[in-house]
Amino acid sequence: QEKAVLDWITHLGLLAQPMECHTIGPCVKDICGTFPGKNWLACFLECNKDAVRYCQTAALDPKCAHSFNYTTVHNYFDKLKTILEEHTIPWENVYNMDEKGCQL
Repeated sequence: QEKAVLDWITHLGLLAQPMECHTIGPCVKDICGTFPGKNWLACFLECNKDAVRYCQTAALDPKCAHSFNYTTVHNYFDKLKTILEEHTIPWENVYNMDEKGCQL
């Protein structure tokens, strides 16, 4: 059951939907059948510190939020496409696409 919980937490993290302290309890109840005790999360994190960790998320910068609109994003990818075509760079050689400054 612990592996199932760990796999589910990892899966959600990969989907950019990490669990929060108040949402993990109901998840554990669904998987294990009982609600975890008050010290369960701390013990779980300690036992699985190589695989999962707890951290606070940062708020989205208002400037980034303002810039994250159709026109700006479309313009960015048009320019990127032009550069890739001019220099014959295949898409599989483009890295760090997740570092464009928008929070998902």
